[in-house]
Amino acid sequence: MLTKHNAVIKWLYLGYFLIFTMVIIGGITRLTGSGLSMADWKPIMGAIPPINEGDWNAKFELYEATPEFRIVNKDFSLEDFKSIFWWEFIHRDLGRLIGLIFIIPFIIFWVQGRFDKKTLKKMFVILILGAFQGVLGWYMVSSGLDKNPHVSHFRLAAHLSTALIAMLYIFWVALTLKHPQRTTNNSLRKKTIYLTVLIAIQIVFGAFTAGLKAGYGNFSFLDVFKIPVVQSIINDGTSILFIHRYLGLSIFVVTAYLFFTHYSKPTLLAHQKNGLLILFLLVITQVSLGIFTLLFSVPISLGVLHQATAVLTITSCFYLIRRS
Repeated sequence: MLTKHNAVIKWLYLGYFLIFTMVIIGGITRLTGSGLSMADWKPIMGAIPPINEGDWNAKFELYEATPEFRIVNKDFSLEDFKSIFWWEFIHRDLGRLIGLIFIIPFIIFWVQGRFDKKTLKKMFVILILGAFQGVLGWYMVSSGLDKNPHVSHFRLAAHLSTALIAMLYIFWVALTLKHPQRTTNNSLRKKTIYLTVLIAIQIVFGAFTAGLKAGYGNFSFLDVFKIPVVQSIINDGTSILFIHRYLGLSIFVVTAYLFFTHYSKPTLLAHQKNGLLILFLLVITQVSLGIFTLLFSVPISLGVLHQATAVLTITSCFYLIRRS
């Protein structure tokens, strides 16, 4: 690792943490029903919250024109509106803050000559991913502002997926700068890549499940043995939840196999053993959270923890791939 990269690596890790926080707040926004509370998109001026009663009334009038108010929340008062407004506002403002935290240090580091040509190209990719994520966020929200008072589960999945792509790419670049020399464990790396693909698909189906609210309702352990009539693997909530559930169990089996066939090998380096152990523990935690989230009909705390653990799980996969 070159000394000139120290500050860049810390900056990238900060970016990863901020986007991780953004994903968590996005989950809270969705679970609290706050995502459609802001019916306009003002990338610059929207950073200022309502500061007087006139501002609040103007925001509320925009919300009253939305299908969510007319169909779902027609009894909402101004105070009710305020209770859902803040999570979406914080979510958007954090996105603006992330943009500033990336752009300003990027310019400073560029002027200081901390990027070689290859790294500079990666920085531009990060900036493009960040800008695209902001546009895609509004594209997702707009799907619930026309006729349907719910955002498209396809757009929700796309919004979450691009956020993960951005943060995992940032994490990968940081690891590359910190550990430019790779160790060689082709078997572990290849199997972890296969597992990562499964987890990525699982996250998409998790977003479908959330977007269609397929996780709500009665659930018992006996439901694991019930096989529904598969109607559509991308549109039917029951089918999607079934796939999400069994794909989660499959990931657990694959991870357990990976752990027990590699952890005790004498050729495994210390950081690889630690990464493999963390991955296994995260998958166990994630499966447990998934079960309890369904059992208790998706309480906000469990739903957010389930989403956060999914992000950490796929991050640990990227760590193993890079460090193997």
